[in-house]
Amino acid sequence: MKIVSKALFLVLSILLGLNKGGFAQKSSQKAESKIDITTTIVSSIELITVKSITVGSLQPGQEEVYINSVSDANAGYMIAVGAPGSDFRLNFERTRTLTQINGDGSLIFEYELSGNNLEDQNSAEYIDEDFRNLKFNSEGQFHIWVGGKINLRNARPGNYDGDFTIE
Repeated sequence: MKIVSKALFLVLSILLGLNKGGFAQKSSQKAESKIDITTTIVSSIELITVKSITVGSLQPGQEEVYINSVSDANAGYMIAVGAPGSDFRLNFERTRTLTQINGDGSLIFEYELSGNNLEDQNSAEYIDEDFRNLKFNSEGQFHIWVGGKINLRNARPGNYDGDFTIE
């Protein structure tokens, strides 16, 4: 009977979290936890690519190409579509490396974005690190032009693959 009592006490001690001196000390500490959960539901945003970036003719030995996102007709053009009049944040990686599909060439692309509530590239404003909170127009659209500097030092003739991600 003593063995059963000791075993029962040991099991109860483990279950109740008591240590050897558990009855010698009284503790008035209480552990209390409160967890608040806040959820924000974000409506979906669709990004439509209307026109890809066009790189014109390159000269032998040319090491860089610059496409101005505000004034160059070769800039890419996208339309972000969301809830009319709502705010949104635009996050993107400023520099990306594009890799040659069948080879060892690479291009380093430093993106330059401009945007506008109107479908008017020439009046678009540059989107930089301090200009990320944007607003959809009354039709739920925001127009984005993509340009930038392309470093050609490691380029080889061929096709290149890479992506441009906006969050």
